[in-house]
Amino acid sequence: MNNNITLEEIVRLPTSYQVAHIRIEPNIILAPMAGVTDSIFRRMILRLGGCGLVSTEMTNAASVSPKALRRHRLLDYLPEERPLTMQISGNDPDLVANAARVVEQLGADIIDINCGCPSPKVTGGGHGSALLRDLPKMERLLRAVREAVQIPVTLKFRAGWDEQSLNFIEAGKRAEAAGVSALALHPRTREQGYKGQADWSRVAALKQAVSIPVIGSGDVTSAHDALIRLRDSGADGVMIGRGAMANPWIFRQIADLRRGVTPYVPTPADKRNLLIEYMTICAEELPERLALNKIKQLIGQFQVGLPGSNHLRVAVHTSTSLAEARDAIERFFAPFLESDQVVREMVAAD
Repeated sequence: MNNNITLEEIVRLPTSYQVAHIRIEPNIILAPMAGVTDSIFRRMILRLGGCGLVSTEMTNAASVSPKALRRHRLLDYLPEERPLTMQISGNDPDLVANAARVVEQLGADIIDINCGCPSPKVTGGGHGSALLRDLPKMERLLRAVREAVQIPVTLKFRAGWDEQSLNFIEAGKRAEAAGVSALALHPRTREQGYKGQADWSRVAALKQAVSIPVIGSGDVTSAHDALIRLRDSGADGVMIGRGAMANPWIFRQIADLRRGVTPYVPTPADKRNLLIEYMTICAEELPERLALNKIKQLIGQFQVGLPGSNHLRVAVHTSTSLAEARDAIERFFAPFLESDQVVREMVAAD
């Protein structure tokens, strides 16, 4: 892989793709992540700019009854999140089709079927990447969903169960035949989990094998990475998951590169403000225990990039209240904010 990309190459890259009648632009999108991509996180990413599509967390098709929806709130959203994908999982075609009808009525723009989650808890029930072990059943499930709804259906999946059963090309062709409008491939196997490297040559091979849009996912941790992957794979779009937790500005930085400007570098004040704002919104919309867990989760992945950041993580993780966590964040960033202010005053006086 050539790790250099010129502005001339960048301007030739695709900037959008179609999911049936829905135009996704920019073609850099947020991956669904269980326990992460709730409405609060999605709105935070969208406000920072540069993201073309967001998705709900994966929801079990058996958990879309009115009572279950009120309990887990996984499919809650606000109008500013559109276009919005709602992702569901399951292994029974009729059950998933019925769930898809409910999801359509909830207002989803796109329904995504999860055929990629590697979690033993999920695959043990025959969901997620377990469907890659029975492609005829996967195809029946996709056809049932496609026939049940009017909105577009997409598929997110992995390269195969393990290295001995790489079947992503066949899976992609079956999905296309079933009426799926776009594919998102995470090119690791289920057995790999998140270890090793994502083999994007598989994304390139899938793109050559089908005529519907192909989005690549996996190991995109910088704006530069995203555009290199887009160029080398020939994919229609790039999906970013864990990289967006580490650096929520990554979508904006990709947009900057495309405009030929230096990618935005968040200041310590930006990072402090994002963490505090995220915590504040969590506190407004969630019970305190859940809100505290959310900020602990984010700080565990967030790229603080400042001396002593491990102490900040420990302080937040050991906090027993939101007030304590907020105090830890404020105390950590205070000296960096003071330094920023001194520099600004020196520049202004020069």
